[in-house]
Amino acid sequence: MIYISVLKKNNRIVGMNSHGHADYANHGEDLVCAGVSSIVIGLCNALDALYPSAKCTVANNIITIKINEPNDVSDTIMNTAIIQLQTMVEVYSKNIKIVKQEV
Repeated sequence: MIYISVLKKNNRIVGMNSHGHADYANHGEDLVCAGVSSIVIGLCNALDALYPSAKCTVANNIITIKINEPNDVSDTIMNTAIIQLQTMVEVYSKNIKIVKQEV
């Protein structure tokens, strides 16, 4: 299962964590994992280009995104990725879980 935590504070997205494996297919052949990875890494690339004060780190199979000084721009970028991930959950709910947390 891929677990995605969306962290919110005062109705703004301040971060996201993604970890785990979809276990939809064998490692290296898992299209669900590839899809989620593409969305989350694409999100990091978009933030890097459009909102450089955000920080993305990859360590120990966990992708962590921290949004410093969230605003409408960062929320739009983050929400775009969340909508893409939610679309994947609609089809692969046994393999991906999204949890929204107030921090």
